Amino acid sequence: MTYEITPGNLVHHTLIGLETVVSGSTNPDMVGISGVVVDETRNTLLITTRHPDFFAMNEATAAVSLETGSTAPHSGEPNESGDYFLDKIIPKAHSTFIFSLPDDRKVRVDGDLLVARPEDRISKKHKN
Repeated sequence: MTYEITPGNLVHHTLIGLETVVSGSTNPDMVGISGVVVDETRNTLLITTRHPDFFAMNEATAAVSLETGSTAPHSGEPNESGDYFLDKIIPKAHSTFIFSLPDDRKVRVDGDLLVARPEDRISKKHKN
């Protein structure tokens, strides 16, 4: 039995692997960040973003590595097509995300609804 992700049950699923865009935030520098969710904690989403500019990538990777201590092998490494990737940590609270579901539907979610450990969100009650 498979349990399909729908707009109605998205907040009860793990978000890892979903494409997302930060559509709103109290920090205006985060608005517009897009990529794939690669990790999730109680308060944050780790999003891998694509950067085609190698020099900008080196500077950004160095800054993030110092800031987070991240040594993820995909962060700052080129893929087969020569694109570089950077991990960005986005707080869930006070942010709004647009997630792309596997069936290409888009869902806007208030990040405050996502503030919980992924394993705890399954049983959490939400008001509609």
